[in-house]
Formats: sequence, C-alpha cells, structure tokens
Amino acid sequence: MQRSLTSLSRRDFLALSGALGLVSACGGSSGLPSDSITSAPSFGVASVPDPIGSLVTRWRSDPFAQGSYSFLAKGSEPRDRDVLAAPSNSRLFFAGEATHRDFPATVHGALLSGQRAAEEILDGDAASVIIIGAGAAGLAAAAMMAESGIEVRVLEARDRIGGRVWTDTSLGMPLDLGASWIHGTSGNPVSALADSIDAPRAATNYENHLVRGTQGNVVEPPDFPRDFDDVTSIEHEFGADIGDLSPAAGDEGDEFEGGDVIFPNGYMEVLDVLIDGFDVSLGSIVESVDTSNETAIVNTGEESFTADAVLITVPLGVLKSGSIGFTPPLGQDREGAIDRLGMGLLDKVYLQFDEIFWEPEVDLIGYIGPKRGHFAEWLNIAKYTGEPILLGFNASSAAEELETMTNEQVVAEAMTALRDMYES
Repeated sequence: MQRSLTSLSRRDFLALSGALGLVSACGGSSGLPSDSITSAPSFGVASVPDPIGSLVTRWRSDPFAQGSYSFLAKGSEPRDRDVLAAPSNSRLFFAGEATHRDFPATVHGALLSGQRAAEEILDGDAASVIIIGAGAAGLAAAAMMAESGIEVRVLEARDRIGGRVWTDTSLGMPLDLGASWIHGTSGNPVSALADSIDAPRAATNYENHLVRGTQGNVVEPPDFPRDFDDVTSIEHEFGADIGDLSPAAGDEGDEFEGGDVIFPNGYMEVLDVLIDGFDVSLGSIVESVDTSNETAIVNTGEESFTADAVLITVPLGVLKSGSIGFTPPLGQDREGAIDRLGMGLLDKVYLQFDEIFWEPEVDLIGYIGPKRGHFAEWLNIAKYTGEPILLGFNASSAAEELETMTNEQVVAEAMTALRDMYES
C-alpha cells in the first residue's frame, strides 16, 4: 500500500478520526501535530523547468490488472477474502493479495498467499500444476512447488513477469511503476528475499515532509483543508474514495514492524530471485479454465495446456471483469465475494528534470491545490538516488479522472501543480 504524509498507520488514523462514515461526512481536522512538518528554507524559482522525461501509469486501463490493489468496499467484509482464497474441487486454487486476510494490498501478502496455495496443492496428489499469472503470488507458489518436485508451468498474459511489480528503466535508471516499498521490514518475507541478494534498500521517513500550497508557500497543519488528511491518509492508502470503503476497512489486516524501505535498484531484482526450476510462457492470455474432469484444461485461444491442478493468481480486477471463463462456474459464494470486494486505484507520474529545484533532503512533499486529490503527494526520488526525479501520486476518483486524459495532458497537470508549489 501507499504510505501517506502522516506518520500514523491507516488503522491509527481511522481510530483518531472516528468511523469512516464520520470522517466522510465531516471531513475531519488535520491529524498532524504542528511540529511534524519539516522546517525548511524557502525554496522557489522564477520558472520551474519543463521535464526532460516522464512516465505515467494507468493501472485501471491495464487489461491484466484493472486496478492497483484490493480493498474492502461497502458491503464486503474480511471473510470475503477467505471465500476467494478457498480451493475448489481439489483442482482449482486461488492466490494473490486480494486473498490474504492479514496482509491484503501488499507484495508480502501476495507472496504469502502464493506459499499458502502451494502448500494446499502439495497436500494433495497433483504431479503437475498450471499457474495463471507471473506476479509475486504466482512466482512464490511456482518456486515452492518446483522445489518440491512438481512440474510447474506459469502462463503470463504480459510480455514480462512481475505483474503489479514493474521496474522500468526507460529514463536511464530503475523506477518502479507498481509496488515501491517493503511495508514493515521486520519478519517480512520480501526482506528475506532482498537479504538473499544483498539488495540495496533506502528507508522512507514519513515525518520528513512538508506541504505546499498554490502560492509557493509552505502550509502548516492548522491551515490544511478539512479533507486533506482524508485524501493523503486514507484514499491514498486504500486507492478508494472514503465513501466507497466498508466500515471494516480500517480494522482489516496486520502490519509488520521495522519501518518501510524502497529499492533504489528497483523491486524486480527481488522477485527475480524466485525464478528457478519452472517455465514461464509470456504473452499467454488465458480465456478459459476447465476443471470439470480429472485433468484440468487451460485454453489461451492459441494453445491448450493440461495439468492435474490450476492455480489462479490474477488480480481481483481481472476476476471482476469476467475475462476468464470457468467450467464449472466459480459458484455463488465466490462470485459474490469477487463482486463485493473493491479494486482500488493508485497511479504514478514520474517527472525527470535536468536539476533539482525542490528541497533535496525531504522525503515527501504534499500539495494543496484547486482540484481535490490531484497530485496531493510527491515522493522525492532524489533523496534516495541523487537523480533529479519527482514521483507524483493520484488515487481513487482523482486517478480515475486523470486516466481519461492523454499522457501529455497528465504531465501538464503535474507541471501546473509543481509551478504552483515552487514558482515565486
């Protein structure tokens, strides 16, 4: 999940703000103490330069994700994740962050769900398995079963592995377009993978931040709009508007301790550790799964594959779209859980510049602009890599609106925000 400008966890913030319905109705006051804002010199330039490079994500428009991560929507409850995770007829299994009740919407939740599904399959008599999806859950399950001697084939619709972990290097350095952080390093299975290859990590200090307005000024907490914390502390966490959240959302799940870190070399080098002992077929868009007979059949439209069991690890958004047909049907309980659970949206815009014109030592920069939620949070990539890059976040309805625009229009909106923030 995306962390926010407040140092509070989402559960703590919701507890302080009251029930979700109350927060939504009242907007709430700032949950930030005045001394949590970084004291910084006045930064400003006569003219903010145009970027020399940019990257824009569109996770809702992505047919193989259809959103960023799951959340408890109105009408859903944590047990819906258990229903989604349950095996069917000893041949059809499910994994992915949406199926993990303790750590949903995280990479470590996806990894753990893949290992859980692998254990379920290993408890049976399957000698061969087809895994649909080469994200964190699918790769974790494949690695575990391959090591145990099961014949494993992974079918991936994309032309790359990783799923919602996606490290891009087109701007000359690794930048994560999907997951960025290990959320809670102590005891986290992603930390163990990173340790195995000595992957560099950089800690994010969420208290090292400031908030700017439209006049190039630093805004203090007493002057925050009533709903600023709603946007940055809740909607960016869940990828959903407050009004769309279940009252149970704030109490869901658990958290590892130890703070959060990002990967200066990109997240994918960590998932690459899992690829050993099995085949991955890229560009394999699955159309149907038939587990009605002793041998399961998976069709891509171009090829058919058979195995003793099938593990589904595609994102919740793909299941909600109904693009994969199942024989026999998934059943009323599972279909109901898929329908009730929400698929949130958090999009990113990376902007690369010739030089740094903002505070170089601040981790996060907030923006209070004229459009609610638009570019309300920025991560200072320069703090971690030395590269003059800023990363802007948009979530929920703000992100949905921006996905209707062209990349050029989105970058123009981002630049309007930065010029509001820094031109003096």
